[in-house]
Amino acid sequence: MSAAAPETPRSHVSRWLIWAVWPIHWVLVRTYFRVRVLHPERLPSEGPVILAPTHRTRWDTIMLYEALCRAPKFRILRFLTSHDEVARGVQGWFIRRLGAFPINTARPTPGALKHCREILQSGQALVIFPEGNIFRLAPGEVHPLKPGTAWLSLLVQNDLGEEPLTIVPIRLTYSDRFLRYRSRAEVEILPPIRVADYAELPRKEAIAALTADLQRALGDRVNDAPRPVIDAIARGEAPPAMAAAPAADGRNDAA
Repeated sequence: MSAAAPETPRSHVSRWLIWAVWPIHWVLVRTYFRVRVLHPERLPSEGPVILAPTHRTRWDTIMLYEALCRAPKFRILRFLTSHDEVARGVQGWFIRRLGAFPINTARPTPGALKHCREILQSGQALVIFPEGNIFRLAPGEVHPLKPGTAWLSLLVQNDLGEEPLTIVPIRLTYSDRFLRYRSRAEVEILPPIRVADYAELPRKEAIAALTADLQRALGDRVNDAPRPVIDAIARGEAPPAMAAAPAADGRNDAA
C-alpha cells in the first residue's frame, strides 16, 4: 500500500476569535509594552502584498497587528511560519486559528508554496519572515536572508500579470532581546518594493537583486554568525566553541 500524501498546510482565520481577543491585545500592547510605529501609512490598504519583517521574538506577530491598527485600513494577515514555531497545545491552537500555517524551512513542501500563491493571487496580505527563523540580534543587524521570499514573489508576480505585487520591509526593534514589562518596541515600515521592477531580469539575477535590496532595507549590518552563537550572546553567555574547518592537508587545527 502506498504511503498517504502529506497533508497540505492551510491557513485559517477565525474572525470571531480575532475580535474576541482584540481587547486583550489592546490592553497588553498598551500597558505591558511601549510601542512606537513609524510610517504606518506605507502599509497598502488593498491588493496582494508580502509583509517581510525581521524576526526577533514570538511577539513579532502582535507588533505587526499593532502597526495595522494605525494603518489607513486594517487587514487580516496570513503568516508563513517555521514548522517548529507552530507549537502544540493552547498556543498552537490559537496561532493556527489566527492565520499561521507552517513550512519546513529546510525542505519546503509544494503544498505550502502553493497555498502562499493562492493567498496572494486572491489579493490578501501574507507575512513571510525572510530570515527564516528567530534571531535575537542587535538593532540594525539582519541575518542573511533566504532567497525564498524573492523566488516566491517573482513567481506570484508572473501569475498576477499586470496587477502589481509589493513587498513591504519592516524593521522590528526591541530595547531588550528577551522582552519584559515596559520593554520598548519600534515597528518601522520601510518603503514598499515593487516586484515588477525585477521581473524583466533573468530569473537568477532577479532573485539575487531582490534578495539583496530587501536585506539592505531590513538591516544596516549583516550578522551571519550561527544561531547557537547568537542565542548564547543574547543570553549573556559565552558562545559555544564551533568546530574548526579541516585544513587543506586534512588536519583539524582545533585538535
